[in-house]
Amino acid sequence: MPMSIKNAILLLVVVSLCAALSMKVFQGLDAMMADQYWVVDTTQGDHGWYAMGLLPHVKLVAKDVVKAANTDADPTNNYIIYAQAGDFAGNAVYGITYGIPLIMYLIWFAFILGFPDRVDPYLLPRRLFTLAVIALCSIVVNLFLMRIAADFARDPMSRIANVAGNHSSLLFHNAGIWFAILFSALGTHNHSIQESPAPDSRNWQTQANEKFSWMFILLGAVTVLEVVLVKAKLALPDAAVDYSVWIIWVVIFMRMYGFTPKYWAKRSRGIAIMVVGTALTLPVFYFLERATGSLGAGFASPILAKALGADNQNIGLSLMISIYLIFWMEFSAAIRMNGPAKKALEQKAK
Repeated sequence: MPMSIKNAILLLVVVSLCAALSMKVFQGLDAMMADQYWVVDTTQGDHGWYAMGLLPHVKLVAKDVVKAANTDADPTNNYIIYAQAGDFAGNAVYGITYGIPLIMYLIWFAFILGFPDRVDPYLLPRRLFTLAVIALCSIVVNLFLMRIAADFARDPMSRIANVAGNHSSLLFHNAGIWFAILFSALGTHNHSIQESPAPDSRNWQTQANEKFSWMFILLGAVTVLEVVLVKAKLALPDAAVDYSVWIIWVVIFMRMYGFTPKYWAKRSRGIAIMVVGTALTLPVFYFLERATGSLGAGFASPILAKALGADNQNIGLSLMISIYLIFWMEFSAAIRMNGPAKKALEQKAK
């Protein structure tokens, strides 16, 4: 039974607000640095670190002072740069960095908590505890990753909070998605049940050949698409990041809508939500950049044009499309409209 329109709107509003608030935290960290570097204060704690070496003691130092010290001939006076403004939130490509927590909170609320219409009071404490564990794991793993980056940094001007090559918000929110999927697969948020016996595979009639064929067709299609987008400067020059998101989209698409076109045709509602939702989302960020002047859309972006040149003002378009295709695909599943249409079910019953 599909979710009511009222509840669907409520879910969308809640996850959107939570994503915005989460980004506010990272924006606040950026704002604290202003036009200075956060550097590790090695005079405090264990060579500048505390909390079992995961958190740094940081202090603000002017950028020109740090650059002068780190580029002179004496390596003993080098600063360890933790971050600069922009390394956390990534306001210049806000359309991209906002999309990841949006997916994360959708999974947390809809698929783990069952919000808004399938919240089980009996299971709620267990599910809230699961979310707390997911959040804690996401934070600890990324702080540990940043500490490793600090220990292995060789370039004196490298920034630890930029270990993803992008922005730390992407690291933490991606981990939130990954751990949510992991704990959901383990069933930690539901009842414990006895393991059922495995089915007898000797009687299976496999469709593996057909499934693999269409999977590789879709992978081939997104490969060609990514090459075209890179050549047209509509994707990051380092195509690995963009391409990995498109591969994730292919996997989720086939899990959501089936492995072959005969299944896709029966799930036109979910596919329509995915396509139309993405098409409506892109203009929102386009106008948001024009209204704020600081929150970049990732495409047709004056911010990117100023920073990277007019030829590169659209390099975030590929990521924008793939991220929001995934979000709206997950949203169609959350509101239970990704299954076969009613007519298709009636025909099958006959």
